Amino acid sequence: MSSHRSSGRVSTRKVSLKNGVSNGKVALKNGVPLSLPPNPTVNLQWDEVKPLSGKPYEHHLLSSSNLHPRYHLMLAINLRSELPSIAVPTILTYKGKDWTMIYSGQSKQQILSNSGWKKFAVDNCLRVGDACIFELMECKDNKVIFEVQILRGDIPFSSELLENDLGLSPHNPIVLN
Repeated sequence: MSSHRSSGRVSTRKVSLKNGVSNGKVALKNGVPLSLPPNPTVNLQWDEVKPLSGKPYEHHLLSSSNLHPRYHLMLAINLRSELPSIAVPTILTYKGKDWTMIYSGQSKQQILSNSGWKKFAVDNCLRVGDACIFELMECKDNKVIFEVQILRGDIPFSSELLENDLGLSPHNPIVLN
């Protein structure tokens, strides 16, 4: 099976790895293996987890309402009290990369802009069950900066979560203690 791309031919072929173990079919472009997309369920490397600095933070266990198709993220009440009550440019920083969006502090729900949050979520392959820690690094009336840590987790949903509809809407969040 093959398809044509503007910069070369893409095909699939069974390939053996250096240790002799086959990884099944691998996409090849002009005979060279293409890099695989990031796997968000790969074990977290401990050097990726940083201690918190002591500044205000919140943790958020992602549910379906935070991701596809709505991409809705309302910050926790304890953190909202630290933020301006106006619309303010906001930066999420993760692994040295920045995502710009608007924090809507003047709105009733006080959310991060859906388009900016969607870009962050998609770029970082966020899934239901992942947890994000938002640490407030800078807070001014003209700019807010959060340092984000992502903790990957294929957390199985218990019957209690399903029975109580926890995480299915922003009004019924899953709370981490």
